[in-house]
Amino acid sequence: MASFRSPRTMDRCSGFLLLLLAAWPATTSAQPPTWRTVSDKDGIRLEARSLPDERFDELRVTTSLKASPETIADYLLGKYLDEKNKNIVRTFIHRGPDKAVWSDVLSTSVASDRCYSMRFERQALANGGIRVKFVSLDYAGKEPKPDCIALRARGEWTMTPNGAGTRLTYASLTDIGGKAPAFLVHRSLSSAAVSSVRKVVAGASGLALPRGIGD
Repeated sequence: MASFRSPRTMDRCSGFLLLLLAAWPATTSAQPPTWRTVSDKDGIRLEARSLPDERFDELRVTTSLKASPETIADYLLGKYLDEKNKNIVRTFIHRGPDKAVWSDVLSTSVASDRCYSMRFERQALANGGIRVKFVSLDYAGKEPKPDCIALRARGEWTMTPNGAGTRLTYASLTDIGGKAPAFLVHRSLSSAAVSSVRKVVAGASGLALPRGIGD
């Protein structure tokens, strides 16, 4: 016996299907962007991915070292922030074993100064892991030059214990502001990300900093 559906029921079914079809592309596009490998050398892998509405790629650097997560986190919130850099003037606003807030003025001879404040905060993870999250804040240091450009950044250092020590992952999304060409900035940011990881690996392992990184 054939079934009969009223026009109202059919309209409801059609409406449901239209809503489902409309939602399908949005659900598909919501998938996280894929990481692509930029380089993989000397045990350090650099990856990048494009994010919607961002000028520059998000970067991720991974490596392994023998130091414990606790040792690495202590270094990040300690000596790592104390290392001198001839291009940076740093002023600490808050300093503690689990949180640090500071302001920097970054100066170079080829671009306008960059001014930013930053917060590092340590978080305990499951299975003995540690995360140090960072985010830029409204500038809170001494009055900078009028043409100083705000820098925006966020990311994290994640230390995951493994059989040989620690798997270290550094993720960062940085926008230096200004109008510099994106391809030139990407190269500089990629180099800086790898250098930061090499610096942390050396410092947390009690080794001398690789040549050129402490400048």
